[in-house]
Amino acid sequence: MVRRPRWKKIAGQSLVVLVVVLGLWSVTARGMVQYGPDRPSTADGVARVTSCDRIGPISRGGLGFYWFCTADVTTEDGRTRSARFELNELTPADIGEPVPVEGSREFRRAADKLLVWWSIAPGITFFLGLAAWSEVHRRRRLRHRVTPWQASVRLASPSCVLAAGAGSGTGHGSRKIAPTEWSAQRYWRLAGSIMVPGAVFAIAGSLIGSGDALKILTTLGLMCLAAPIWLMTFTPRWYRTSEYATAVTISADGIGWYRRGQTTFMLDWAEVAEVRLTTIDHDGLVLRVIDLFLTEAAVGRRAELRGLWQLGAELGSHRLPGEKGAYRLPEAFTDAAARQVREAVAVYRPERYREFTAEIEAVGGGAPPTPITRGAT
Repeated sequence: MVRRPRWKKIAGQSLVVLVVVLGLWSVTARGMVQYGPDRPSTADGVARVTSCDRIGPISRGGLGFYWFCTADVTTEDGRTRSARFELNELTPADIGEPVPVEGSREFRRAADKLLVWWSIAPGITFFLGLAAWSEVHRRRRLRHRVTPWQASVRLASPSCVLAAGAGSGTGHGSRKIAPTEWSAQRYWRLAGSIMVPGAVFAIAGSLIGSGDALKILTTLGLMCLAAPIWLMTFTPRWYRTSEYATAVTISADGIGWYRRGQTTFMLDWAEVAEVRLTTIDHDGLVLRVIDLFLTEAAVGRRAELRGLWQLGAELGSHRLPGEKGAYRLPEAFTDAAARQVREAVAVYRPERYREFTAEIEAVGGGAPPTPITRGAT
């Protein structure tokens, strides 16, 4: 299924994620700065507050106002130096009072920290809710379609743009390809759009020079500048290396498909007559689907393929017909993924692979959808 980007939905979801993350951060931080009685017996020195600033509404503790205090710390060896205490560790109520502190370079209040249930309950509830939503969403996707697929358009003007190769391939091993694989250009374009604000944050932090602002802006800057690293983890460039990733596997032995909790199969090349990639370009949207034609002896014998028989597809608001006599992989392929499929099949079984392009036209007068037959050129 290929649709136009729903920017309003994407913006709304991004806003929800931002609010949730900021809310969890704020609640957790507020719970972590709840202090109990002081412990003078474990102290390494004494702090005397000299000044306090009330910082907010956004700080290292998320949303809310906190006291950030400066104090003179006298250690056990008699030396005194100035130190900064953040997030209500010291408050104006401590002015004029000796406060026991721990540490040698970085000081912290020598007091018991209270664990309050309301600081961790929202996070636990959020992740449990997310897991439950994921499971419900997965179960819904597993339900069989109760109404037959009705195509609203037909394929027209099919054209073979890559004919089957000659002879068998000589490749060894296997290739695992994620259908949503990103191209290098798309990856670096996104990474660059994140790294530029990161550089701005880092420069702004260095110019401001304030301790708290410097830490916040520098942290944001480093996170953005590290985009190439964490994008590698959270995008399809990493998915294909995961054993749970949705992927097509092409090897010297055959072709297989894996989607966790759904259709999974592995076909020997002796069972596959043709692997076909069809590209439909319409109104600025591009759909790439892969159909598998099996040999007459293999058709109908693989129960796990039953749901893929002549499977339709969606391109924007159009419902496309399935390919007659073929099993369709239930995922649209990106240009980068299609290129990898083409290269892999060329290595292992070039004589079984063909590519087509087609257009779509409305179905009128009760005429059936036009399939691309196996002999079409």
